[in-house]
Amino acid sequence: MSRSIPLSGLSDWLRTEVSAARPGEVAILAGHYAIFTSGADAVDLLDERELPVNAPRELLDFTRFSWAAACAALAGVPERRARLVVLVDDLQFVRPDLPDRSTRERLATELVGRYLARVNALPEYHTRVLRAHGLNENAVLTHSENRSLFSERELRLELVRHLKDEIDAGSAGAKGLHSNEDRSTISVTDPEYGDYCIVQSGHTNCAGGYVELLAQLSARGVRTLIALVPMRCIGPITMGTALVSRLGGADGVSVINVAIADVKSD
Repeated sequence: MSRSIPLSGLSDWLRTEVSAARPGEVAILAGHYAIFTSGADAVDLLDERELPVNAPRELLDFTRFSWAAACAALAGVPERRARLVVLVDDLQFVRPDLPDRSTRERLATELVGRYLARVNALPEYHTRVLRAHGLNENAVLTHSENRSLFSERELRLELVRHLKDEIDAGSAGAKGLHSNEDRSTISVTDPEYGDYCIVQSGHTNCAGGYVELLAQLSARGVRTLIALVPMRCIGPITMGTALVSRLGGADGVSVINVAIADVKSD
């Protein structure tokens, strides 16, 4: 089932959804943002006045809008003990300008690692808006004791590892998994959605990363997730939501995916 609401009413709608969930078991995925490289350390550009020519302005607008809307919603219902989840896209725009692919990938991994170590709480923009709404870091469901951010790069790697573990353990058939001999290609067969290649050449995609995120949030006690995502991501997000049920990673979790188009249009 789907419905549409004006962007100006998003915070009120979120507040209603949070109020309907069990206290302490609801989370909002919001403020999803990307980091960028231009030969030096990775940066988020959220507070930059002068943006690079190729900067994805619509994504930056989405980040700011979704985070502010989610913070405003939570500030209105503190008794529900809802929490915010922040996911960083540390893949798409981390592109060291090097000719050799393996060297490029090693440097990208190093740059991301340095960024995550440096920004172990939240980006300055997220922290400032959080506090402007009377909230603090306790409103954030952190990735771990030492880091707030969930990494898209890490989620994808962990999903591939978990699927390979399932195959090695002999439980692949029960979950509809099948792979080639070296497990570099893994597909999942679902009675409703058919056959879907979730790992190709040893890597998964956005859908796979979302499967892993849902599984991790489920393990942390989240039973209702409201995910604010860019409209261009709704296809893989929908697929990931469908596949996680098949793979058994988020039993009992209700997922509401909210696709946001151009935030300037309402």
